[in-house]
Parts: sequence; C-alpha cells; structure tokens
Amino acid sequence: MAHQYIQKCLRYTKYAVGTVFITSMTSAWYYRPLADTSTGTHDNYKHTTNDNTQSSTKNQAPILSTDSIATPKINDRSSQFFWSSRDEVPILLSWARSISIGVTTLAIRILMNTYGRYEIKDDVHYHEFLKDVLERDMDTDGEGSRRNERRQGLLTISNHRSLFDDPGIVSCLLPLPQAIQPKYNRWGICSQEYCFNDALPGIIKGYLGAGQVLPICRGKGINQQLLKDFGRHLACGEWCHLFPEGGVWQWNELGGRRELPENTIIGASSDFGKLNNASDNEDDDRIRIIPATTQQRALPVNPSKGKLKWGTGKLIAHAPIIPKVIPFAHVGMEKLLPQDEVTGKTRLRDNLLRSMLPSMLGGEEEDKLSVKVQFGQEIMFDDLIHEHEQKYGKLWKYGPNEGSTTSKWDSSYEERILYNKIVQRIEDRLDILTKQVCQDKRE
Repeated sequence: MAHQYIQKCLRYTKYAVGTVFITSMTSAWYYRPLADTSTGTHDNYKHTTNDNTQSSTKNQAPILSTDSIATPKINDRSSQFFWSSRDEVPILLSWARSISIGVTTLAIRILMNTYGRYEIKDDVHYHEFLKDVLERDMDTDGEGSRRNERRQGLLTISNHRSLFDDPGIVSCLLPLPQAIQPKYNRWGICSQEYCFNDALPGIIKGYLGAGQVLPICRGKGINQQLLKDFGRHLACGEWCHLFPEGGVWQWNELGGRRELPENTIIGASSDFGKLNNASDNEDDDRIRIIPATTQQRALPVNPSKGKLKWGTGKLIAHAPIIPKVIPFAHVGMEKLLPQDEVTGKTRLRDNLLRSMLPSMLGGEEEDKLSVKVQFGQEIMFDDLIHEHEQKYGKLWKYGPNEGSTTSKWDSSYEERILYNKIVQRIEDRLDILTKQVCQDKRE
C-alpha cells in the first residue's frame, strides 16, 4: 500500500514538474526579447558642419539623419513586461527565469570546476562588489515591494576574452546559493546576430531572454532603442553588465577599435578573404580590416574615439541616479575558444574532450582551463557630469518606464563629448586592470 502511494506521488510530481516547465518555457517564448528589425545601420544623428565636430572621411560610415531611420517596432506586450522591473514580471515568466538561470549556472559551475580552475582574487574590491550585489534586494518591505523606487544601479564592465565569457565568467562571480536566483543576477546584452537572429527557434530566444539577456544591434550606434531598453534595468537599480570593447579580443591588453588607414573599413571574421571587396558592390574597392587579428592590433588607437564603445558612457550619463561602476578583468577563457590571429575566427580548442578528462584517464594538467578574475576600484564620474551640466545645462534622464519614442534619446554633439570622457576614464582603469591580470597569469 505504501509502495503504491509513493509511486502515485512520484507520478504526480513528475506531471507537476513537467507542467511547470512547459508552461514556464511557453511564457518565456511569448515574452522573448525582440530584435531590432528597422532599416538603417548607424547612429540616427544629424551631422553638422561645426568646425569642432569630427568630419566624415571615406573610411568612416556615413552618418544618417533621423528621417532616414525607420522607427523600431517595439511590441507593447514586451515593453510592458519583459523590460520592466522584476516586481511586475508575470509569475510564469518569473518561473522561467528561475529555470533558465538556475540550470545554466549549475551547468557552468560543473564545467568550470571539472574542466579546470576558476580563481577570483579575494581582495577588498571583490568584497565590495559582493556586498553591493547581495544587498541589492534588501530595500524591500515585507511584501516584496520596493521602499524606494529610485535607487542606484550597479554597472560592471570587463574585458571580453571569448564568446563564452557570459555565462562562463559571470555565472561564477557570486556564491552558488545567490548565483542561481534571478533577483541577484545581472542583466546583460548580446549581439542579436548571434543570440536573437531569425534562424534561432523562438524557444531558444525565450530561454536566453529568461536568463536576463537582451539583444543589441551591432552597427546601429548609441541612439538605438535596444540600448534604452537595456538602460531601463539600470534605472530600476538592477545589476547590469557590459563588455565595452564591443567584441572579443584575446590580447594581453584591452582591445577595441583602432584608427583605420585610408580606403579601409572594419570587416568581420566571416568576411575573411574579401580583401578587396568591402561589400557585394563590385565598384567598392576598399580594403577590409578584420578585428581581433594581428593586422588590426598593429594599428594605432583612434585618438578621437578611444578603444571602447560610447554606449556605456551614454547609459551612465543619462541614468536617473549615476550608477555604481565597478570594473573587473579576466584571463583564461581564450583557451576554451581561441581566435585565429589571421582570420579572427573563433573555434573550439583542440582536444577539448580529452582536456576534460581527469589525469587518471589520460587528461593533462596543462590542458586544463585556468581562469583568473580580478576586480578593480569603483570608478566615479560625478565631476565629468557636473562639468558638463555647468556648461550646457541639466542632462535629461531616462527612466524604468521610458516609452519607445527616440526624440530625447538621440544624443547631441556635446553629449557625445561627455560620453567620450566617461569611456576614456573607464578605458584607462580597465586597461591597467587587464594588463595586470594577464601579467599575473603569465607568472
């Protein structure tokens, strides 16, 4: 009798778990993030002829006016729920987030601890990061509602060593009990060409979205609506993470854009071989420079733009409360997904399965993955923002319930100067940190 009762309980439990999983994933699919399908590929910023502005050259992409850009189609049900703070999330989507983040984090932890060694420098900067993240959910009342709607967001920024840095690195930053809970986890962005393209099934996009990952469109610039969608979470006081280099760079220093010679444009690793064709246009004879290769590494850093993308500066400058910005650098993930220094293409490392074996079964210790992470001191920007506002007036601020209109979101020339100053400060600190962690790894 007891045996039958146990079997019945197990059967009903299996049905209940299956039902929760299916309904949760269906909810994740329904509320999946939407990629930007609008036309236009660059900033919707009207170029002026002011002598102080950067003049267009033939190795730069043309700057388009706002009239030439179609307004992104943002679905109301996504902007109403998926982009909103966690207090407003439907219960099924909340379950989906718990499943996505919990399963992914556990899988990553098992991989990172069996495949090799994961080490975070245990210093005051790391403890400051942990304190800020783990206490981020403390300002709520007994019913889970925020006592303070306006609170300081947390923005972490780091170098980008491989396509697996998030979740590979980020999933291991917190203690495991907190790392599997959505409320403590970061919000990140991923290029929509990789994570949210049309070739992927909707359920995959839903799973990624439930893992608190949002799309960003490469080449659309800092005025794109998707960047504002991401910024809403920073405005809610959430932890957000960015890779401001805008790509994967496996060098012993901070990567990022370079100053291109005349008659060249930046290509992609998939375009390797099109040395004399920047596009399908036969009349276009510009030379394509592939990022993350020794060829581009030899180029000087762009003196007017710097290495890092200015979208980071825009999110910081216009946040309702200036977020807490904490940098960290890491090294070691390039061993899992190395890049070809000639073509820039990423591939799985050789002998991957063998390297995962324990030494008693033929695995070699030198083949194991060895990751080192080091946090830096908080970066402050109050002086830069105060200086700008003293000269040009108060900056407008985006909010957690910002609509899909882009009138205020478009940046002026003066605001772009501010973004450049902000990311230059980040670049200086992150470059030092990256070189230091790479040097420590070599030693």
